[in-house]
Amino acid sequence: MKWQEYQEAVAVFYEQLDGFGTVHRNVYLPDLVTGQRRQVDVMIEMTERGHSLRMLIDAKFHSTPLDVKDIEEVAALSQAVGAHKTIIVAANGFTSPAETKARFIQCDLKTLSIEEALDLIVPDKWKMCPVCNADCIVLDQEGMTSLDNGLIFWWLAGQCRGCKCARVHCQDCGQKMYIEIGESLVCGCGHEWHATDEGIAIEFFKEEPQW
Repeated sequence: MKWQEYQEAVAVFYEQLDGFGTVHRNVYLPDLVTGQRRQVDVMIEMTERGHSLRMLIDAKFHSTPLDVKDIEEVAALSQAVGAHKTIIVAANGFTSPAETKARFIQCDLKTLSIEEALDLIVPDKWKMCPVCNADCIVLDQEGMTSLDNGLIFWWLAGQCRGCKCARVHCQDCGQKMYIEIGESLVCGCGHEWHATDEGIAIEFFKEEPQW
């Protein structure tokens, strides 16, 4: 998953909350002191009884929990653009000191895991790749063919968007396999499956079926 996708997932998450105002993505607001443009991942604008409220949401796609310095940096940005509320969303949570700091400055924290983020923006996702644990497998390679014996053979498969590890569901024998890029496996039907950069390739009846 890329950080841009994570930022998009955070915006989608708040868009799905009823009555949570208008969500703006990747906006630029003037610094109240310098006038320079400052980038904000997500801004939510709410109007209540004639009063306008700005909520700044910062998406942090870090591989480790956020620490106090991260909280302070986002809080400074929020103050610079005149936001009334600050929310930080992180992929891998927060350290205990960071949580203490956030409570003191009244900054809300939320953990949105990569798995949860992918659920929001990749509708045909199957699951997190067990090889790289950084992206998802998308089951988008469905095929069907007629064999020489007159039978119809079809399968469902896909590859990790990151490392290209393949997930194969052979519908004839029912076997489900993971195949790392450049490797191959034979299913119970005797078909050999290959994971390549171009996609998943099949060689039919390479071995005797295991029936």
